[in-house]
Amino acid sequence: MLKKYGFDGKEITDKLYNIQELEWKEKELKDKCKKLSKRISKYKDVVPLTEDISALGIGIDELIALKVGINEAAKHYNLPSLTATLRLIEDIKKYNKINGLKKELSALYLRKFAINEACSSQTESLITLANLKSRGITEDRILQLNNFFENNGTKMKSSS
Repeated sequence: MLKKYGFDGKEITDKLYNIQELEWKEKELKDKCKKLSKRISKYKDVVPLTEDISALGIGIDELIALKVGINEAAKHYNLPSLTATLRLIEDIKKYNKINGLKKELSALYLRKFAINEACSSQTESLITLANLKSRGITEDRILQLNNFFENNGTKMKSSS
């Protein structure tokens, strides 16, 4: 009967089979899409966070290093991951504070050295003056000697 109207039965069967095959593939793709959507929905809250992390220039290497640090802190202090993370942050803050104190201490040592150097010549002069006084030479006599040498073309060295 189909041939009577110009249709080929085999051709129609092939087309129907192709349509049915396409419908199966469509159903299979829809099932895969549903599964992927479920998987993606688990991470929908994480995506904005990863975008923020990426915008800060933090890459996978840094995140892995952070994870290793947290794991080490958890292992070292026998703590859960969240507590270990907080402990690691506190340790970093303490380290930075100690490092700052070391720099400040180093600067203070340098200042003390400079003050000691500046005072050493004055200390020498005071010790010399004390020695002269202990031998009975007065400040007036020292000034007289200084004036004598200045007037005669010789100047006494000043230690100050």
